[in-house]
Amino acid sequence: MSKLRVLFAVAVVAASCLTGVGVATAAPTRPTIAVFLADGVTPAAGVTLHPGDQVVVKGTGFDPRSNTSGLPVPVPPGVPHGTFVTFGGFAPVWQPSKGAPASTRAEVRSKTKWALSRSALAKVPNAPFDLRRTVRQQWVPLDAAGRFTARLTLATPEKTPAGKRWGVYTYGAADAVNAAQEKFVPLDYSTDPGPNTPKAPARNLVWGYSPSFASSVERTGGALAGKDGAGVDDAGRMSFELAGSTLRGGRGTLRYRGTVVAYTKFHLLEIALADPIVRVDGRHAVLSMRTSSTDMNGDDALRRIDLADLYLTADQAARLARTADLTGVRAAFRPGIAPTSLAALSVGQAAPVSLRF
Repeated sequence: MSKLRVLFAVAVVAASCLTGVGVATAAPTRPTIAVFLADGVTPAAGVTLHPGDQVVVKGTGFDPRSNTSGLPVPVPPGVPHGTFVTFGGFAPVWQPSKGAPASTRAEVRSKTKWALSRSALAKVPNAPFDLRRTVRQQWVPLDAAGRFTARLTLATPEKTPAGKRWGVYTYGAADAVNAAQEKFVPLDYSTDPGPNTPKAPARNLVWGYSPSFASSVERTGGALAGKDGAGVDDAGRMSFELAGSTLRGGRGTLRYRGTVVAYTKFHLLEIALADPIVRVDGRHAVLSMRTSSTDMNGDDALRRIDLADLYLTADQAARLARTADLTGVRAAFRPGIAPTSLAALSVGQAAPVSLRF
């Protein structure tokens, strides 16, 4: 097996095997949470909130030494695992301490915060996988007195359980179970758009990368997520918003904006694909994107790579010359794709590309 395939296989095995559940070992404390509007002062109770609004959660009494059992990654066994602080629509019985499954807790995990002491964070390994980076992306400091402040951006989960109750929740992180830290503060939440709700970006370039790209990522327990002008549809196809064009008579450059991140469970692998450029020369074009400089650093550091050649039919070239929409443009991967795990997902057929104006 090649080094490239070994790396991807290690991530798949690690993500699929880490499913243990732990129990808290510390003596119960008296955790409490209070929820305020974005100013951090005005109580959120009684105010109708919408997607994109922010709330500030202030916690006290969360023992920073507790929650030492749970999943063995990303926080090592014996090290305090901390507490998740999240917004969502949870079932009436949602508590891990009552055996409620994860399906009872509907949240947008990328918006969840992770309250953890600095000393515990320092013990999270950063090699061979940078698990410390994984935690730091969500991290809010939990001080020695058990206090934290977390700012949450509200977002509607894709699927919610029956009888859901909208609000702010806290519970043991990384499968640590601690009934004392399972807290709930209800919020008056409407899924209707509000003044702070992000507008859906235009889907001007649509590409599934390869027929198995999205399913391969999902099999690792991970997902695809778009931001800043990019999105991912239910079929796992990436889309990007048109940012500029020099196209004249079927020749020129189309520039797009947005970032899609493909990540495995625990972000053992995290690869970004960002800001596509299509260089058009008649019936041939080259699609490039900025991609991660390593297999684990997401959009922390990016470099531009030519990913695929696009081959247009005579009709497609004629349509593009008059800036008419195209679907089903044949694509073929180029050699030299990086990082390594993205190259592993680029063996074989490339998915067709659609260009929309």
